Amino acid sequence: MLVNIVRWRVPKENSGKLLEFMRWWMGWQRVHPEKMHYIRSRLLSMTEEGSSEEHWVYLDEYERREDFDKQRMTIREDPELSRVVKDECYPKFDALIVSGSRKSEVWTELEELRVEFKEP
Repeated sequence: MLVNIVRWRVPKENSGKLLEFMRWWMGWQRVHPEKMHYIRSRLLSMTEEGSSEEHWVYLDEYERREDFDKQRMTIREDPELSRVVKDECYPKFDALIVSGSRKSEVWTELEELRVEFKEP
């Protein structure tokens, strides 16, 4: 398992706008599953008491490194996805977040240490 983690901060006054943007973006992905190579995507938020900003993070989970590499290639080479990401996503997203706060990390799971509970 490989997880692409992207973190950023948003001023509280932009929280609703960002939520609407993320609903649109996640909805676009749901309609175009052939362009997405992750097995799961999750969005989380957190507000620290007394802060004027919220912390947001999304996690895209991939079964294999090859799937992550394929996603990156698809973003570059698929004309529709490339246009949406470049012309619609980043300009709208960047206008709502705290400048310079977006950080991206790629983590690889140590599968032998996984603990998983399943319902009977």
